[in-house]
Amino acid sequence: MTPLEIASNKEEFICLCRQNIQREGIESLLQYIDQKTDFYTAPSSVSFHLNEDGGLCRHSLNVFHTACKLYETVVLPAIESGSSPFTELVSLESLAIATLFHDLCKTKIYKKTEKWRKNELGKWESYTGYEIQDEFPFGHGEKTCVIMGWFMRLKQEELLAIRWHMGMFEMTEQGSSTRYAYRSAMEKSPLVTILQTADMLTAGCLEKTIKQK
Repeated sequence: MTPLEIASNKEEFICLCRQNIQREGIESLLQYIDQKTDFYTAPSSVSFHLNEDGGLCRHSLNVFHTACKLYETVVLPAIESGSSPFTELVSLESLAIATLFHDLCKTKIYKKTEKWRKNELGKWESYTGYEIQDEFPFGHGEKTCVIMGWFMRLKQEELLAIRWHMGMFEMTEQGSSTRYAYRSAMEKSPLVTILQTADMLTAGCLEKTIKQK
């Protein structure tokens, strides 16, 4: 991703936050992200979707746009027609908070390092990749909730959506109590399923894995 693209993504991110989030603390959170983290320049993953400089911010923007489309075209009509198990609408502010900041936990953990691979000729070659060095290993969604809590008060549905946005990926080695909590969270608000689905759809179908040079 070019420096110009990274700058453009940053501008779009800040604009969307200020347009859709009026919650007390948003400006302090934006200041923290800008001055204390690498959110705008970090990759979205080590070796999967948008594993390049600027990938994390771009992914967050993509999830926001995907979630808005899912809500407007699928979830909202179902709620309004009465066919959904939910009756309360999801506010645009909550949608923006949950989607734009869901992966805040990924800031300050990706470090560039020299890696090795075999090229087309079968010879080893070095390239610059990423490795994870997490100084605050507090989980994934849980960590985002904690960091955001330093600056603003989150609603229950926002906390649940962010905490469980990895869905069944977090169920592998966990007990039945965790599975029950996850299922219960999905029944509390449509925002939980919207964020999880938007994140999976975006990462799996809309974003490429970049071959590092």
